[in-house]
Amino acid sequence: MTVPAADPAWQFDHLDPTLAPVFHETLSRTRTACPVTHTDRHGGYWAVLDHATVQEVAFDTGVFTSVDGDVIPTPGRDLVLIPIELDPPHQAGYRRILQRHFTRPAIARYEPVLRELTAKRLTALAAEGGGDLVPAIGQYLPPVALAEILGLPHEDGPKYIRWTNDIFLTMAAGDEAGRRRVVDAFSAQLSVEIDRQLVAGTDTVLTSIVRGEVDGRALTADERISMLILLMLGGHETTVHGISSMLHLMATVEGLRERLIAQPDLIGPMIQEVLRLESPAVSIARTASRDTELAGHRLSAGERVLMVLGSANRDGEVFERPDEFVCPRDRNPHVAFGYGVHRCVGEPLALLEMRLVAEEVLRIMPDYRLADGFEPTWLESQLVRGMASLPVVVD
Repeated sequence: MTVPAADPAWQFDHLDPTLAPVFHETLSRTRTACPVTHTDRHGGYWAVLDHATVQEVAFDTGVFTSVDGDVIPTPGRDLVLIPIELDPPHQAGYRRILQRHFTRPAIARYEPVLRELTAKRLTALAAEGGGDLVPAIGQYLPPVALAEILGLPHEDGPKYIRWTNDIFLTMAAGDEAGRRRVVDAFSAQLSVEIDRQLVAGTDTVLTSIVRGEVDGRALTADERISMLILLMLGGHETTVHGISSMLHLMATVEGLRERLIAQPDLIGPMIQEVLRLESPAVSIARTASRDTELAGHRLSAGERVLMVLGSANRDGEVFERPDEFVCPRDRNPHVAFGYGVHRCVGEPLALLEMRLVAEEVLRIMPDYRLADGFEPTWLESQLVRGMASLPVVVD
């Protein structure tokens, strides 16, 4: 397939469905020619493709604000995603409410139950001779992990994910009545869970949000719902695709599984390289809050800027052999989890989930292989990129 960036009339469009099969080739060509490029698509924005400038935009919250939304185009909605769509210092208080639950020691307490559940799923899949790893494990574990840290029944995890997705679909469609119905159902179920957990005296992310204060006041109901929705959005799709891409690379990189079995300490660096090479999070948007200059370009206040994380993570100025899977790397400063004050708060949980899947796959079905004739089909949206399916055979 022709790389569209080779056409002089072509303009960058991160939502162009024809881009998926040549995503990285197109980004590489465009990044080399013009690492910060303007496009008229979706109302006009600047696409930032190189690693250094992505870090500059993410770090400089005084010039590049998050308050106009972190996606392009901005959906029609009245819900601010807290804290990712707030700027410092306002976002810090909300982030502190969540932070203590997502430290590595805090996350470690969930490892035994998540490992057991992962092992059961993989054992069943192996007994059946294989299956599709995307629904079987990639889409299974993240909702369960979210339910665990929120103190919800495991079986309710997928239901909350569906509600979260429905809230955004109804907002994007301008269906205010539909959005309110979903939010009311979401809130009613949460109220039951909150009452149960408060009576039981549990210490979960959910009870911390309920008890949390910012600037000396309790959070409003809308603020609580916003924080929970963001947790479910951020903790689901990106981790689903991170797990799926990892399992695909473990199956296709020659000798990788044998090396991981012989040297288990390579599992951590392997996961980091998966996240660099196939970044599940595609892009994050900002808005210039005042006239400024970026990589030699003049930007006016109000212009939109899109940090393309998947491009930054393959920048040859930072990474040797950027389009190859290299494990371990001497340095791997990827931005798959973002950068600066909005770096993903759930990073330790995502890394735990990926590690558990890798370890249990190597233990239970180390010789799995891709189904004959399989070719990846890539799904892309404003925020994430990953495989639609991953059928495997276990002999």
